[in-house]
Amino acid sequence: MKKNEKPKGIVQFAMEWGVYMGLYFVVKFIFEVWSMDSFFCNAVALAMLLCVPVFVYFVMNKYHTQIGESCYFSQLWMMGIFLFFFTSLISSLAQYIYYVYINPDYIKLQFQSAVELMDAWGVMANDPSLLESVKEGLDKGNVPSPMSVVLERIWVNLFFGSLLSAAVAGLVRMRFNSKHTKQ
Repeated sequence: MKKNEKPKGIVQFAMEWGVYMGLYFVVKFIFEVWSMDSFFCNAVALAMLLCVPVFVYFVMNKYHTQIGESCYFSQLWMMGIFLFFFTSLISSLAQYIYYVYINPDYIKLQFQSAVELMDAWGVMANDPSLLESVKEGLDKGNVPSPMSVVLERIWVNLFFGSLLSAAVAGLVRMRFNSKHTKQ
């Protein structure tokens, strides 16, 4: 950053990095979709999921360096929440396009796979009528709409992104404080 350049605000910084992380989430989603047919894609999707905290740490550290000593935990946490919000907007657009135009049966197939897995594992052995009613509902076409699935994923990303951002913001602040304590 140039000396005369004003530091970016929380929202602008989160928007810019949210684009990169959103594209990362789109690629991760593609591997998740392909993971039904390939163990390799499943492993890649899992590895990409496990790298999300590293990416968030990198972005928060970059923001903290830009702001300097006056950066607080709450600023880092809020920047992380905004980061996940903008990431979710981009990745959800790609998911909606996939659910509606590319593979309209994807959601129904996922629910059917989950029911078959629960049946095979005997998860609802205590109350088989519940599993039967879920199967009956799927046969009648009672599955969530693509928009409801996308909105749910946005909320899930925001919730877990907020928790992750709080943890990572604490790590960034601790690292910064310990670095300045040594000097």
